[in-house]
Amino acid sequence: MFRSVRRATLLAALSLVAVLAVGIAAAGAHGGPGRGGPRGPSASALVTEAAKQLGVTRAALVAAIEKAAVSRIDEAVEDEDVDADRAAELKEEAQDNLRMAMALSRTRAVASNLGITTTKLNSSFRAARKVLIIRRIDAAVADGDLEADEAAELKAELDEEDLPGYKAGGPGGFGHHGGPGPRRR
Repeated sequence: MFRSVRRATLLAALSLVAVLAVGIAAAGAHGGPGRGGPRGPSASALVTEAAKQLGVTRAALVAAIEKAAVSRIDEAVEDEDVDADRAAELKEEAQDNLRMAMALSRTRAVASNLGITTTKLNSSFRAARKVLIIRRIDAAVADGDLEADEAAELKAELDEEDLPGYKAGGPGGFGHHGGPGPRRR
């Protein structure tokens, strides 16, 4: 009984990870180290793995993301969606908060900054998400929280999932209040 409850709980958690892949989590808002929460891997881990998939350095991918975020902020200033003071704050936050930079950036701008297609960028992020989920499954097996046959089943289910590419949804962009979602301090 305990094993089936544990398996169902783990299956539900891993399915949530596979479906949502990555979300905006307060604990991981700054893309810091860690294995990610129930919503997915940290922005840092995702970008590191995506850089490997793309065959570029992590620094190059981060620079492309940050440049795209800053460009989007500049567009918002030109459109008068945000004022110059708020734009300066947003730019600073995008430099300090990888998850925020990803939320503000546009897929096509990041791809352009890297000199690749949006298809390649999205495919690489999908592959990175899959790698990170498989690592979590393998870690659960190593920790004794999951049996090998259960892990194989989850990996087979993962092969059927349509994971998000660069953008996984969630807050981003500029609303009528001049900023991307709730302000965190």
